[in-house]
Amino acid sequence: MSEISLYLQALRQALAGSDPALVQDALAETEARFRRERERLAWAEPMLSEADAVRRVLDGLGPAAERGETYRQRERVVAEALGPEPGALEAPEETPAPARPWPSLFGVFLEPKAYTSLVYLLVALVTGILYFTWAIAGLCMSLGMLALIVGIPMMIFYLGSIRALGLGEGRLVEALLDVRMPRRPPLLPEGKRWLDRLGGLFVDPYTWKCLAYLVLHLPLGILFFTFALTGLMLSLGLIAAPFLHWIWHLPLCTFGEMEIQAPTWVLVLLPLGGILGLAGTLHMALGLGRLHGSMARSLLVRR
Repeated sequence: MSEISLYLQALRQALAGSDPALVQDALAETEARFRRERERLAWAEPMLSEADAVRRVLDGLGPAAERGETYRQRERVVAEALGPEPGALEAPEETPAPARPWPSLFGVFLEPKAYTSLVYLLVALVTGILYFTWAIAGLCMSLGMLALIVGIPMMIFYLGSIRALGLGEGRLVEALLDVRMPRRPPLLPEGKRWLDRLGGLFVDPYTWKCLAYLVLHLPLGILFFTFALTGLMLSLGLIAAPFLHWIWHLPLCTFGEMEIQAPTWVLVLLPLGGILGLAGTLHMALGLGRLHGSMARSLLVRR
């Protein structure tokens, strides 16, 4: 095992108990910095031996325990900037994060993540169509060209793009659903040589988990979009119904040529039902967002 692999293993142990997304970011960033510094030394001091160059780079990285603590402190700073609940920062890193409190029936109107979750549910159909189209079309095209010279490079490009889409989707999930996702996952698997890293695309489970997520995103996006749009339009329609009736004298509903007029007390109660429906829609969006965020973490975070 190479020295950088031992260092990354020690860093992983130093971050034991931390969020898996944080561990993935730390390992990816550390490995990328090691490679950059190694390439810089190879160009600046070509007479330096491989062992001395690696030792100098590792000395620059510092002890794995100290580097792990640096990442923990950075995560606390980010959590503080995002406005955690009082007392959340004093909790030890190894303890699981406390469950996020669920808002009250009408308190959901003051919950920003309910609105961002609703936005995610509405755009999930568009992203699902894009993901599914590229995942299936790219896979069929890559498999169909494996017999040609360009088949292997095209398959490598396709698998790399799947991991890139997984990274992009993770950033969208973190921004809208308030779920900690990797911010620097490697687009290529770990490996000492480029051929090893490119070959790792085919055997790394993370690649195929990203592909499964992108394929599943379309049926989930259809359900999310349907639920969100139906609840939103029905609730807003109930709220607007009495105003449309009083301003433009529109009937409550029509069956063919028959118009149904509603008594005044019904028109007064309709906005109340619309407000309840809107609150229920926001609660549904918040719940579906948290469930989807859990699924995204299980597939897009390397364990």
